[in-house]
Amino acid sequence: MTFRAASAGFCDIDSTNTSRLEGFRSGCRNSLIPANGVLNSPNMAHGCSCGYSLFTSLALTHVPESEVWSYSALAMNAKKDQVQRLGINLGAPGDRQAENGTLWLDYPNVGGSSPVVSVKLSGKDLRYFHKHSAFVQEGDMKWVAASGVEGATSLEVILSSVSTIQRNYTVRLYFLEPDDQRPGQRVFDVLLQGKPMLKELDVVKEAAGSNRAIVREFKGVQASNSLKIDLNSITGRTLLSGIEIMIEK
Repeated sequence: MTFRAASAGFCDIDSTNTSRLEGFRSGCRNSLIPANGVLNSPNMAHGCSCGYSLFTSLALTHVPESEVWSYSALAMNAKKDQVQRLGINLGAPGDRQAENGTLWLDYPNVGGSSPVVSVKLSGKDLRYFHKHSAFVQEGDMKWVAASGVEGATSLEVILSSVSTIQRNYTVRLYFLEPDDQRPGQRVFDVLLQGKPMLKELDVVKEAAGSNRAIVREFKGVQASNSLKIDLNSITGRTLLSGIEIMIEK
């Protein structure tokens, strides 16, 4: 569903997320016409004298590898709702829904409104990184792995603000080495809910190079009100790109 505002935009009806097509604005009536995989935007602004970049006609075709970040007006009732399925995309420029249905929220929140989910990230001199997913050479969910945080010691996601029963979750952790590192220069342990899950993780060694994404999945992770990841450095600074949490039925 297309609309016009300060720039051209659209709402994805499936996810209800909103995205913008920066750099131009449709005419003083909505001139965005999607049909047969092509988005046509004729000028339709003749005679307008406002300060927006209106006088542009163009057509856009779908490129699956392009990055489209969004924001969401969805809300979460912190006093009643419990997280069922969620992704935290560290260092990302906005929200995005994956094909499997997971809504990935940017952290820190920089891309606009998002459902409010409490995340506690700890560490000294945290450094966020972000690159276009086209630079990620291998791996799944490249747009998740393409950003992340260095130097974190723990990350805790609040699943419910009220007392709730313990449930089993599937947890996926996403990693990528953004710098030109050699094996052995960045090694750390990963714990989930206080239990060691990855010992002496060397992302460059596991991925066979930098700018390559790796994903590690853990099933049956028990959690009630919160889920916590601890990252203990052995050599260099820790890395984490994203965490995906899915409740097990």
